[in-house]
Amino acid sequence: MLTDFYAGLAIVIILIFIGFSLSKIKIITDEGVKFLSNLILTVALPVAFFNSFPDEFSFADFRLFLWGLVSCVVILSLLILLSQVLFSKKIIKNNNYEYKFAFAFNNTSFIGYPLVSMAFGQDGLIAYAGFMLPWVIALFTYGIWLFNDNYTWKDTLKGFLNPNVVGIILGAVFFIVGIRLPAIINQTVGLIAGLTTPLALLCIGFMLSEAKLKVLFKRWQVVFVCLTQLTIPPIFTWALLKMVGAPSVVISVLVLMQALPTAATLGLFNKKYKNTESEAGEIVTLSTLLAGITVPILIYFLIGNILSI
Repeated sequence: MLTDFYAGLAIVIILIFIGFSLSKIKIITDEGVKFLSNLILTVALPVAFFNSFPDEFSFADFRLFLWGLVSCVVILSLLILLSQVLFSKKIIKNNNYEYKFAFAFNNTSFIGYPLVSMAFGQDGLIAYAGFMLPWVIALFTYGIWLFNDNYTWKDTLKGFLNPNVVGIILGAVFFIVGIRLPAIINQTVGLIAGLTTPLALLCIGFMLSEAKLKVLFKRWQVVFVCLTQLTIPPIFTWALLKMVGAPSVVISVLVLMQALPTAATLGLFNKKYKNTESEAGEIVTLSTLLAGITVPILIYFLIGNILSI
């Protein structure tokens, strides 16, 4: 399985490079990426979440889903609390909300889904779906609250009605109740879900092509948040899940999730709710580039023995 993971990582890198190259020759443009991102987040990924559950119900699979869900609630809550300490106004004087967001939320959708589906298969996707349910709710409630000075209870309701949340819940309900889609519809759902991996990685490649590499290491705050975000959460997650005796696939999937770079939605939220000059683009870019080094190392030392079984 360790070989499968590195093979999956290689495919991810190749697709990102293709997106990078297509951007450089102007085949993929900024408007095109905005359209693709919206298509992924509102259609492809929700359908992929729905499709991540097996056709037949089993208590073993449902247990993996619950492990992912409960673990995410605990881990994400603790990371949010830690972000309040690491990136308080005393340490980060300007735009500290960006750094709190960057530390707590990583790219579990655009990069996480492809890696989990290729490396861990159905069992991994079930635990992943459980993890993503509270994660998406937190992203579109607490995450938006960090940026939106006019946040209201209506915004919280919108967070719970996000298409990704709806996709996971519907998938879980169909799985538990035992509802099976007709063969033609099921194949259609599978095809739509299959769009998630290539489209998401092409978008990541475009984002990297826009990076100004010369300025990435000039702000110590940006380097600090990227290094802490890429190391503390996966190590903490591994230690906590090992301590409570979580199933090996849950440990593998959740450690991988926490090792991923900062969520690309950091820049999207800043543009939508603040629209001010910020370090969001630098944080996302540097975190993504550094993850190419940190992710293989952390996976090898933290869960390499599990994947080798």
